[in-house]
Amino acid sequence: MADDPQNVPGNGPEDEHQGEGGTGTGTAHQGEAGKGAEGDQADAVKTERTAREAAEQRASEAEQEAARLRRSNAAQRGTDLDALRDEIKAEFAEQLVRAELRAAAAGKLRDPADALALLDVASLAGSGGDIDAAAVAAAVDQLVKDKPYLAADQGTAPAWGDVGAGPREDAEPEPATPLDRLRRAYGEA
Repeated sequence: MADDPQNVPGNGPEDEHQGEGGTGTGTAHQGEAGKGAEGDQADAVKTERTAREAAEQRASEAEQEAARLRRSNAAQRGTDLDALRDEIKAEFAEQLVRAELRAAAAGKLRDPADALALLDVASLAGSGGDIDAAAVAAAVDQLVKDKPYLAADQGTAPAWGDVGAGPREDAEPEPATPLDRLRRAYGEA
């Protein structure tokens, strides 16, 4: 067994830390009472083994926890899908109510977006996702009664006033020179 490569000094795990302490010979701590270089190496190997075992234990515990969380997440997916479906249905119902409000307010309000801003959309949505068109129309009518300044002008053309476009019959001729323009501006014509 003397020729066995496993038993040759320098090949075993005990000899991995020779040379610590800056000397390169592994005899830096030989002067301590009762310990030689071999005792220090054995302590280092023991410390390394306990650290490795602790790390392996932590890794094993982390893998077990990850597996437990995967099982837990898989069990909750069914309920999460139901919650997601309910949330999507609620959002869709709210969009339908918004569209119904815009349609109902189109002829009654100057800006149909005012109905969306001033009315409670959630209260107009039905529980089953159905929309009560009569309730929406009543809400818009009540908004027009409460805030008449939002109502659209019925039957009257918008008053644009004189915007200055088109030819004018009583217009004065344009002054010929800049000096004539100044005289007209200061009333010395």
